[in-house]
Amino acid sequence: MNGARVCLLYVAALAWVPAGIASAADFDAATVFTTKCTSCHTFGKGEKVGPDLRGVTQRHSRTWLVGWIQSSERMIRSGDAAALALFQQYRQERMPDHELSPAEVGTLLDYLAADGPAAAEQKHRRLASSATPAEVDRGEKLFFGKARLASGDVACASCHAVAQQRLGASLAPDLSKVYAKYQDKGMSQALERPCYPRMPSLSGTSVVTEDESLALRAFLRLTTLQ
Repeated sequence: MNGARVCLLYVAALAWVPAGIASAADFDAATVFTTKCTSCHTFGKGEKVGPDLRGVTQRHSRTWLVGWIQSSERMIRSGDAAALALFQQYRQERMPDHELSPAEVGTLLDYLAADGPAAAEQKHRRLASSATPAEVDRGEKLFFGKARLASGDVACASCHAVAQQRLGASLAPDLSKVYAKYQDKGMSQALERPCYPRMPSLSGTSVVTEDESLALRAFLRLTTLQ
C-alpha cells in the first residue's frame, strides 16, 4: 500500500520534461522535482495533496515504478493491486501517461533514493545568522501575532513565551533557548509541522513559509543571545 502511494508523485513529477532531452544523462531530476512535484508532494514532511516521496524506492520495486510512470492507465486496467490501491486512495484521479525511457525514470528514482531533495533544501536554506534586522523584527511580530502567518494559523505566543520579554502564554515550553538547542535544521523541520498532531494546519499546508521560518528562527536566535 505504501509503495503504491508514493508512485503518484513520480507521475506528477514527470509531467514536465525540459525540451531537448536526448538521454538520461541530460535529464535534470532536481529541476523536475522542484518544478513539477513540490506543489503536490513533499519529501520527508508528510502527505500534501499526494504522498510523501521519501523512501519510495524502498517501499516499491523499480520495475513497478517504471511501469506506473510510463502508463498508470495500463496498470490500473491490468488489475494490479498496488495501482488500484493508489487509484482508490487518491480519489480515483488518474495520472497521465508519459513517454519516458526507463533510463530517465531511473535517474529520477536515483535522485530520490539518494535524498536529493533534502540535500538541495539544506543547501539553499538560509541560516538565522544571515537575517537582516528587518527580518528579525518580522519574526518577533509573527511570534507574538502582530503579523499574521500566511497559513492563518495561530501565533507562537498563543502557547509559548520567551522569558526575556515575559510575554506569551505558558501552555507550552518557554522558547528563549530553543535555537541554541536545535539550530536551523531542527527548528526548520519543527516549524514545517503543526505543534500538535491533533491540531493540523488550518491551511492544510506547512505552518510557515520559508521566509516566515527564517524570520522566526532569527528572532528566537536573538533571544538565545540575550
